[in-house]
Order: sequence, then structure tokens, then C-alpha cells
Amino acid sequence: MKEILERNSEAVREAGRQLVELGAELAAGKIDDALARLDTARQPYPEWEELDQAAADIEGVIRDREGMLAVQHILAEIVGTVLGSVLRSRLP
Repeated sequence: MKEILERNSEAVREAGRQLVELGAELAAGKIDDALARLDTARQPYPEWEELDQAAADIEGVIRDREGMLAVQHILAEIVGTVLGSVLRSRLP
């Protein structure tokens, strides 16, 4: 992560400056001004919304996959338990 930040140091500095300005407005209780600044910052980059949606979609797929893997794991445990029980019951 550090390497990425260092490679993009100018963008990181600009983002930091904007965060400080936004934080100052929030600290001063200027919530509407802070939200307006945020909306203005998003306007030049409408593709960010597409990227945000793509990231959300990917996170949803990952969550679904994790859930599916958890269910598969539970089912495998159940099958193993049932098979083990049946096999043990047939032992003399």
C-alpha cells in the first residue's frame, strides 16, 4: 500500500488537502457546505460512480461466493457425519 501511495504522491497530497478542507467544514458545523463540496468533487469524474458500482458488484459476488463456500463446508460436514455414523453402525 505504501508503494502505491508513494507512486501517486501528488494525487495523495491533493486528496489529503481536500480531506482537510472537507474536515474543516464539518468541524465548523457546515454540513451542507461539506456535502456540496463532495458533490462538486464528484462531478468532474462521473466514471467514479461507475467504478464505485463495479466495486460494489464485485464485493457482492465475493460475499455470495463466501456464503456459498460456507454452505458447501457445512453440507460437507453434515454428509461426513452421516456417512461416518452409517459406517460405524455397520461395524461389528
